[in-house]
Amino acid sequence: MKTVLSPHDQVIRKRAAILSVLMHVLLFCSMVFMVDWKAVHVTPSVMEATLWDSLPSKQPAKSVVKPIVKPVEPPPPAPEPEPTPPTPKPSEKVVAPTPQVKQAEQAADIALKMQEDEKKRLQEEDKKKALEQKKQEEKLKKIQEALRKQEEEDKLKKIQDALRQQDMDAQQSAAAAAVDPSVLAYYMGLMKRKITSSMNAGLCPVSNPELLVDIQMTNSGDISGMPKMVKGSGDAVCDDAVVRAVLAAKPFDLPDDPAVRRKMLDQIRLKFKPRG
Repeated sequence: MKTVLSPHDQVIRKRAAILSVLMHVLLFCSMVFMVDWKAVHVTPSVMEATLWDSLPSKQPAKSVVKPIVKPVEPPPPAPEPEPTPPTPKPSEKVVAPTPQVKQAEQAADIALKMQEDEKKRLQEEDKKKALEQKKQEEKLKKIQEALRKQEEEDKLKKIQDALRQQDMDAQQSAAAAAVDPSVLAYYMGLMKRKITSSMNAGLCPVSNPELLVDIQMTNSGDISGMPKMVKGSGDAVCDDAVVRAVLAAKPFDLPDDPAVRRKMLDQIRLKFKPRG
């Protein structure tokens, strides 16, 4: 049965045959060159003989000119043959890449590109985060600066309010010092009598305790807000009756004297007994 060789095996066999022929030719040339070189460089042994027709006379003998033998120059050495590439063994075969190998290489290239793209994306995100953090820090600095300025303004305002209150207190103290006590006592008495006449004293204890009530009046003599019981009678019914009597007695008469009028427009604390 005849074995059919593939085209690749046939090419390899042809190359091997050519290389074998070339090697034999080179070997033959080398042998010829070596034989020729030895033949050229062999030094011939020259023997000289002198023949006499007669015995030598006393005359001086003529000089014999010896032949000059010129040295034969050796031929230049033959160039060294170029190294031939190693021939592949017949058993070795060049395997072409299969579609699976190509797909694996393409998948590896795609995975590498995806890794590079992901790395770039992460770097861009890091840059954005650093920029956003820098913006937040600048914004925080601005807020802190604004809060610091606001605190300074609040402190300054508190100092100004304290100074203004001191001035008002001083003015009120000066005005109170200028108030005529008799005029103030007269109008306070009018308020007490009006409140007492408006209430039902029978609702309060017989012991007739002294009550303290704070009242804030307006410029027209009316009451601003509700009366505040500072010291009650101990009886809730009596205390409630006193508050109703204060509200029923308004408005109250105010003096024409500006100093006394300002004093009464301040918070007034009335001391009175429900049963008179």
